[in-house]
Amino acid sequence: MRAAPAALLLALAGCSVPATEALPVPPLAGLGNRAPGYNAIQGAAEAFSSPSALAGRPDLAAVAVSRLEWETVAVGADRSFFTFSTITPPALSAARWEVRRALGIAGDAPPPAVIAAMEAAAPALARGDRAAAAAALPPSLFAPDIIDRLSSMPYLPQANLATRKAQADLEFGRDEDREFP
Repeated sequence: MRAAPAALLLALAGCSVPATEALPVPPLAGLGNRAPGYNAIQGAAEAFSSPSALAGRPDLAAVAVSRLEWETVAVGADRSFFTFSTITPPALSAARWEVRRALGIAGDAPPPAVIAAMEAAAPALARGDRAAAAAALPPSLFAPDIIDRLSSMPYLPQANLATRKAQADLEFGRDEDREFP
């Protein structure tokens, strides 16, 4: 049974985006008082570590999803993230899969499409305009009850662990490079 985790990691590693496909930080995902990439990574870690803080705030949950989608692509593709552990990109891919499954987002949806939809839906959700938000979330990619799922996002352990791992890599560098006493 030990082959199953190894097979899963190999499968997830195959899901990484080629280095030529790095995405710019989405506008809402990058909001904050530091560099946009830093804000996106920190914001995702905060959101997925405490989804109860997002209860009833589907706009904030949509931004968290946008952040995770961007982070998953960027950390695996952007050479500026060289200080990230080699396990972080596959962990983020697993987190993205977990979030997509929990929220009813098509597993094969292109990350830029998910990001664009979440970034378009978030302002409408903040205004309480469910119709405009629903119009931004195409049924070919999102479950009909996506807004309700965003309103009550459950605790997702893989998303919590992976985003916290990326946060630690960002702040302290790769585990492989740190010396432990």
